[in-house]
Amino acid sequence: MLRLRFIILGLIILSACNNNQQAAPSSSVAFVTATPGGVKSPPVEEAGAEAAAQGATESAEAMSVPRTALPLNLDIIQFSDQTDAAQVILNHATALGRMDDGSMMMVGAAAADFNNDGWVDLFAIGGGLEYDALFINQGNSTFKNMAAAAGLEELHVGSGAAVGDYNKDGWLDIYVTSFGPLASIGPGGNRLYRNNGDGTFTDVAAEAGVNLTSAEMEDGMGSSFGDYDLDGDLDLFVTGWRKESLGNRLFQNNGDGTFSDVTDAAGIVDDGIRGFSPCFADMDEDHYPELLLVADFGTSQYYVNNGDGTFVEHTQESAVGKEWSGMGSTVGDFNNDGRLDWYATAIHDADDEGRGEGNKLYYNQGNQKFKEVAEAAGVDDGGWGWGAISVDLNHDGWLDLVETNGWADLFSYKNEESKLWLSNGDDTFTEVSQEIGFTNISDGRGLLNFDYDNDGDQDIVVTALDDSLQLYRNDLNGPQTNWLRVLLDTRARATIAPNGLGSKVSARVGNQTFYRYIVACPHFLTQSELTAHFGLGQATMVDELRVEWPDGTVTTMENVPINQTITVSAEAQ
Repeated sequence: MLRLRFIILGLIILSACNNNQQAAPSSSVAFVTATPGGVKSPPVEEAGAEAAAQGATESAEAMSVPRTALPLNLDIIQFSDQTDAAQVILNHATALGRMDDGSMMMVGAAAADFNNDGWVDLFAIGGGLEYDALFINQGNSTFKNMAAAAGLEELHVGSGAAVGDYNKDGWLDIYVTSFGPLASIGPGGNRLYRNNGDGTFTDVAAEAGVNLTSAEMEDGMGSSFGDYDLDGDLDLFVTGWRKESLGNRLFQNNGDGTFSDVTDAAGIVDDGIRGFSPCFADMDEDHYPELLLVADFGTSQYYVNNGDGTFVEHTQESAVGKEWSGMGSTVGDFNNDGRLDWYATAIHDADDEGRGEGNKLYYNQGNQKFKEVAEAAGVDDGGWGWGAISVDLNHDGWLDLVETNGWADLFSYKNEESKLWLSNGDDTFTEVSQEIGFTNISDGRGLLNFDYDNDGDQDIVVTALDDSLQLYRNDLNGPQTNWLRVLLDTRARATIAPNGLGSKVSARVGNQTFYRYIVACPHFLTQSELTAHFGLGQATMVDELRVEWPDGTVTTMENVPINQTITVSAEAQ
């Protein structure tokens, strides 16, 4: 009994100390560009036993973190709907509305800094009866729709949006899957909007060779940029959902502003893939990204990159692709073990109609093997799931999950609440959307994360069918909510893809290491900002920031201050 009293007394004292901690600095953000001299190491494969030992030590440190549940402090995190206040007004209106062509699913958007002013902007698709919107961030928590001035105001039946600097001119371009203008719907309607660097865009899809993905019919869902052949420029994969369209295509960047369809030559076999969400992501740490395809009706695929320009289908061998009605996708290191995991959304059957068992969470076991843990983690039931993002919303160092959902034509899935699962840090998650103000019940399709107000935490956009786009601001506040946001600049090294796509970024704090990956994967027709965002809790310094570039070289920085956005540049070779 005496021992129990001492324990209780200790807990009371500890609680009092925590309550008296000084609050972290407020939301003013310092932007720093870092090109560290003398810190570049040789490629990982050439660094020898010393580098291998260092990597093993870091991995062991990360994996030695106790896997006990974290206390969820919901007092520090709240979301507020800022759609009207931020002036991101867009009411999606689909022009078709048929069940067989996929148009009831097509509500895309993408976040990126299109004018290179340090503030993330937003592109969103109107649906065919509403113009697309280009919301340029004004730097004061508001946006201005500049689509008309930018040459992007057009009525067409748009689907998904992807962002990447395909021509390596330093300006982010936009790829849009589309059925074409209302007056001429048909194959070949996809757009590649080249950023001219002056606030305007030009559609160059036809001359670039990426306007057509199916010769049979109009089709096009999610698309993803990535450097699958590691030649330093961005290739493109586009999915197609319509039956017999054969619209899942791989385009190799020729380096001259054009692309070539290399689907067959690369070993990608579209034998009825009902594709939605593609992703280039290095799952086996050989730098060559695998191709992950989340698709409907049990047709999801996993392709291993052979490193010679070809892929091999490895779905069953890797124990993935188990979702029946696959829709959205997100990748991230959910268990902080240094390996990239994969989350796929799907329908959780509420009516016993054979629609499937819901979402799947694949933990990477190494050597192209995965373990499916969604039900055990508590994230299998997202209703009629669509888009999903993985991001550390409460800055405790662990990736959280957000999913939007709904199918208004069925009572069981009408007015579904979007899900927000906070990680407990022990391989489980807790759903808290209603408790923290993320109260979205629209017929959701896509969502994305970005820091639109540059306060360090990540905000959320949800797109919805025939409804308003919604912006939810993360109002995170408290003494244990420190952070670091990292952008990558590769303009000095032609052998690395723009914005460092394919890079692995890690932040070590004491004996704990957190891993983030720069990928351009669509969540479901949507794409988030291209940054590595770290929640750091009460840490006051990042002991080591490490960037492993896709060419195998490594940049390290020590004693990096917290609560800032930093740009790390790859050095010329």
